[in-house]
Amino acid sequence: MTMNCYGECLGKIINQEMKLNESGNIVSHCWDDLPNHYNNCILDQFIIMPDHVHGIIRIGKNGSDVGNGLKPFRTDKKSNLSEIIRGFKTFSSKRIHVINPIFRWHKSFYDRIIRDEKGLMTIRNYIKDNPKN
Repeated sequence: MTMNCYGECLGKIINQEMKLNESGNIVSHCWDDLPNHYNNCILDQFIIMPDHVHGIIRIGKNGSDVGNGLKPFRTDKKSNLSEIIRGFKTFSSKRIHVINPIFRWHKSFYDRIIRDEKGLMTIRNYIKDNPKN
């Protein structure tokens, strides 16, 4: 999955390495916190770039879907990728707006179904190596 924001507002690439600013650190924290709010959300490889993020989210089949924090707790429905991304963007935007009121995510996101282990490894490597490229 790839999500873009307007402008290079999450940090800078220095010597082929991503250096997060305060907004980038908030995005990182919100990403890491997703499984605490969506029990069927399993995080994999992730990278923050100056104006976008790449990540792999696996949708699990166990547990309830939403915990306290992003929205009310419900046990009757599993969260899909769109709902998880919506929560991530909302939660991170609210926190970033305290320090950067003009921060905005693009409206949608790009997703791709990973069908096998070879595809998973290829995408993991792409994400990991993104700052070098």
